[in-house]
Amino acid sequence: MALISECRGCEGADIVQLGRLSTGAIKGALRVAAIGDREVREVLKLARGLNSISIFDYGGCSNADKMYITGRLDALLSGSEVLMEARDGSDRLRIFGVVDDRTANVRDIVLYAPSSCSLICLFGTIPVDKAVHIIDND
Repeated sequence: MALISECRGCEGADIVQLGRLSTGAIKGALRVAAIGDREVREVLKLARGLNSISIFDYGGCSNADKMYITGRLDALLSGSEVLMEARDGSDRLRIFGVVDDRTANVRDIVLYAPSSCSLICLFGTIPVDKAVHIIDND
């Protein structure tokens, strides 16, 4: 989050931060949408434990800023556990998080796609079994 705040002034950087109130409103909208849709109900089960969301897209930054931000993110995430990695050609999405074996939850999930210059942070907890179920059925 400190890096995102630092990059707020970079020209071309887009940052969206949703706190508890905004995240709660999204969950409310999902509840209404879930009435007739099984897939939305599954997403709602995942979203219940989320407290806030931050989205950082730095694809519109200068090449120098992109290289700096990507280098910093790579360094910050280098010691973190990769939960999953998906590849599509040269594009790569890595998902990081902290797994609590005692509660079978993942907390503070980070989705990072360096080639797309994007980072999504989901703060809160998500049950591992529900996340795996949705990923497997995608």
